[in-house]
Amino acid sequence: MKALIVAGLVSLAPTVAFAEGCALDGGTVVAKVEALNQMMLDLDVAGFIFAIKDEIGLDLGESLSGVSEIFAAGFDGCATIAQRNDLGGMVQNVVMFNGKVGPLFVYWLAVPQGDGHRVISFTLDTDLEKVMANLR
Repeated sequence: MKALIVAGLVSLAPTVAFAEGCALDGGTVVAKVEALNQMMLDLDVAGFIFAIKDEIGLDLGESLSGVSEIFAAGFDGCATIAQRNDLGGMVQNVVMFNGKVGPLFVYWLAVPQGDGHRVISFTLDTDLEKVMANLR
């Protein structure tokens, strides 16, 4: 009888599991992208803004202040929903953050630099079509 109860609970689990971190299982992991994803997952918007300025040179100022307000209830998790890798080493990721009020999507473009990658571009939006338009 205990086995039936456990089986019943397992079958009630969600079909899409969001693990901590957003990397695509079996995909290319770009450490800087995953660090930025974790900041967004934690709603560390100030840290995210600082890291983007440090990595890309783009000063976002207060332009992302609404993210903390809109997604104040937090995220249930995140997942890389698309990834493209070019022969030259360029990596493009589209990440979905599963917000309690709706999804947030981020496009990342990273290029090889030394032993890792450098993030050179990103787009953040609640509209998946706008984010997907960046994929090349």
